[in-house]
Amino acid sequence: MVSSRLKVLEEVLRIKRVRYGIFILLSLAILSIFVILFSPFEYDRISPRVHLPPLAGSDTSWPHILGTDNLGRDVFTRTFYAFALDLGCALAVVILSGSIGLAIGIASSYLGGVIDAVLMRIMDIVISIPGFMLAIAIAAVLGSSIFNAIIAIAIVTIPVYARLVRSVVLSVKESLFVLAAKEAGLSDLYIVVKHVLPHVIPTFITQASMELSNAIIYIAALSFVGLGAQEPVPEWGLMISSARRYVREAWWTAVFPGLVMFLTVLSFNLIGDGLRDYLDPKKRTVIGVQVETS
Repeated sequence: MVSSRLKVLEEVLRIKRVRYGIFILLSLAILSIFVILFSPFEYDRISPRVHLPPLAGSDTSWPHILGTDNLGRDVFTRTFYAFALDLGCALAVVILSGSIGLAIGIASSYLGGVIDAVLMRIMDIVISIPGFMLAIAIAAVLGSSIFNAIIAIAIVTIPVYARLVRSVVLSVKESLFVLAAKEAGLSDLYIVVKHVLPHVIPTFITQASMELSNAIIYIAALSFVGLGAQEPVPEWGLMISSARRYVREAWWTAVFPGLVMFLTVLSFNLIGDGLRDYLDPKKRTVIGVQVETS
């Protein structure tokens, strides 16, 4: 079992896009850990040294690598504190919405009938509303905070997982091994856990890796319009929102947080795209056969 999993991992890592995505993500994560542990600047420390350009000197042994913002706070420190915050929030969104969507998708497709009809109509209603507009409405009702933004985004993205899982389970539930398990008198819970979930998990993980990038964008967007993180919390969308008034005189206060956010989103998209190709039978045949790496 362990050797087969290692073999799958090895084949996934052969895909160039996955390797590039992991490299970018690990590089940013290492930088973030380094900044959190060793930066001499506090992310919320205000100073009179406002709008210093990148690599400007400071009152410590470290220069302001990415300059300072309109309150004299170190942009480099705040940008990589924001990496940890946004990544953590995105993981929270995916775990919350993915867990609920997985449960709804399995219950809807496996039980069928009225339950399937009701759950899918609710999902259709949610998914028919533009996602960001619905997230804004929910966050506005709940109140402006990063926690409420996570709840709002999770609600918006639940149907994505529910519909995906439902489609996979529908294709599996009529398989011979599932029908044989039912004939043997095994419980529905046992069949779902032992025979259905193993077919759902690979597709689910691929979708979750793609949704991480979407969650980061949603979190930044809600903070940008004032419905997510609040000052002095270091968050990419909030940093860009605060910097937009000074973009001509201090472009670095908006460009660098946006660039790190772009690279983070890109890394998850590369990983998710590579995993999707790995699971696509048109890109590969069976486990152990060479994987397309272009």
